[in-house]
Amino acid sequence: MSTARQVCVVDDDQSVRLALASLLRSLGYEVATFDSGNALLQWAGANRAACVISDLQMPGMSGMQMFQLLRDSGMHAPLLLITAYPTADLAARARAVGVHAVLTKPVNANELAAHVEAALNAPV
Repeated sequence: MSTARQVCVVDDDQSVRLALASLLRSLGYEVATFDSGNALLQWAGANRAACVISDLQMPGMSGMQMFQLLRDSGMHAPLLLITAYPTADLAARARAVGVHAVLTKPVNANELAAHVEAALNAPV
């Protein structure tokens, strides 16, 4: 499978990481998982990611902070944020900085699949 279909999943909750990774693999994506934003940022393959799915609230570094650091490092893969506590303000702030979508936990599989595909097909 080409790295153009590489999806990274970042979540401090192992069960969420495993569930998302399993779903994405069943849809044909290559998946790499990380338990923190720092782990993704330190991964040598981060620049090959075609899409990043991240929890918003994690210890140490939020998904939004990680997104900004990825952008600062030159990585332009689309980001999907997932959160158990969505608000209109959060969605507006996320869109303002270029986040592709904010999804609510628990994530609906069909909604996630549609957003990942849209993110991968969006112009950079």
